[in-house]
Amino acid sequence: MINNINKEDFERCFGEELTSFLKEKIKNFDLSYRELSKQESNDVVLKILSYLYKDTDAIIQAGQHRLDDWESGWQENAEEFLKYKEFNFLIPKYFGKYPYIRWNKEIIKPCNKNMEYNLVSILQYWIFEKFLKDCSNIYEFGCGTGHNLLRVKEVNPEAQAFGLDWSSSSQQSIANINKVFNTNFKYDKFDFFNLNSEFYLEKNSGVYTFAALEQVGDKYKSFIDFLLKNNPKICFHIEPIGEYLDDENLYDFLSKKYFEKRNYLANFKNYMYNLQEQKKINIIFEKESFIGSMFINGYSIIAWEKNYA
Repeated sequence: MINNINKEDFERCFGEELTSFLKEKIKNFDLSYRELSKQESNDVVLKILSYLYKDTDAIIQAGQHRLDDWESGWQENAEEFLKYKEFNFLIPKYFGKYPYIRWNKEIIKPCNKNMEYNLVSILQYWIFEKFLKDCSNIYEFGCGTGHNLLRVKEVNPEAQAFGLDWSSSSQQSIANINKVFNTNFKYDKFDFFNLNSEFYLEKNSGVYTFAALEQVGDKYKSFIDFLLKNNPKICFHIEPIGEYLDDENLYDFLSKKYFEKRNYLANFKNYMYNLQEQKKINIIFEKESFIGSMFINGYSIIAWEKNYA
């Protein structure tokens, strides 16, 4: 039986009524799927467990040592996009890699291989519209190919958008976007592991990360300090934040174990709450992940602003 995720389903997940902008966007995506059979569910769980029980040395962990991997990955995207001049070639190749994805704490079989990316797009439109509409400058740190910046521009066409990443091929990709789509995105190198003390944010800035801080493990504190010193208007992170997941849900529990194996973002929510207790920030929004890949619910959200009191 084929099911379809509709606007009412999103409203239940978001906990609020959708804007007309978002309702129109949802109409553009194929969100059809079917539920898994018992055998398929068992097969998926076994596949995840077989990965988690690999020797640690056989698992690629996130970290500073992976720069060359990201450099070559974004270079491949940049070259294909410049050749074919189609948006789809900006989409990172880890999307659609597996035949199953996660939706609302369950694993489903999408009818369209791009469904995870479609759900991510809707999630971003929702959060961008919520927090970035009134910003004059918008920064994505760890922007990869720059594909998310195009959605930023749809939500806030007047803002100056900046894409920052540690790989030079990312900057080339954004230069290609500007050339092909006649955009004016700014771009620069920015390394979470080696912060540039001379880099600064423009006034009235919105800042976000999307599946980027996951790569730094527990080495995010200096980046948060950097943001605080730059006085942004709003910051939010859409990341695999394990503290938001439910240990009593099997798929969430396996997500958290996967985060640990891959050395993804660790103890982030607790750290941000400690900053709030110290009256350095105000957490203004948070949401557990309700979409993801076969292996993880990887898109939890925490938004915050600097406490100027």
